[in-house]
Amino acid sequence: MILTDRKHSNARRSTGFTLVELVVAVAIVAMLSMIAMPSFMDSVRKSKRTDAQTALTKATNNLERFFGANGTYTTDTSELSLLIDDDVAYSDDRGYVMTVAAGGTGIGSSYVVTATAVAGTMQADDTGCTVLTVSSLGQRTPDPTTSHCW
Repeated sequence: MILTDRKHSNARRSTGFTLVELVVAVAIVAMLSMIAMPSFMDSVRKSKRTDAQTALTKATNNLERFFGANGTYTTDTSELSLLIDDDVAYSDDRGYVMTVAAGGTGIGSSYVVTATAVAGTMQADDTGCTVLTVSSLGQRTPDPTTSHCW
């Protein structure tokens, strides 16, 4: 009978986790999240960068269409089918502010479209890729051959 009581009391003691085991498990989870979180955030920023690339493509296509109809380019972003809010043009997901400026030879024959990450958003922390531009000559900055932005 004494043996039965011992088995019963040992079984009761071995169920559950000790405090040390819980602390070790929490420490492992914390270390994994410290490693995984920055990588995850970089991946999210990279995927959201396509919002700027899409808006730049849309703007340049519409600028070329505008040129075909009018014989000149325009800096009026409302003519480019972009999302406009309070006279500010945005990319579709509102992650970037879109602007159009005259290129080196003037707005009659050249342009530069710029997508700038909105301050206070995740994209504003996209190191080296917060400002993307495309010119009427097809030149992109930052340089696609040396940057990871494109």
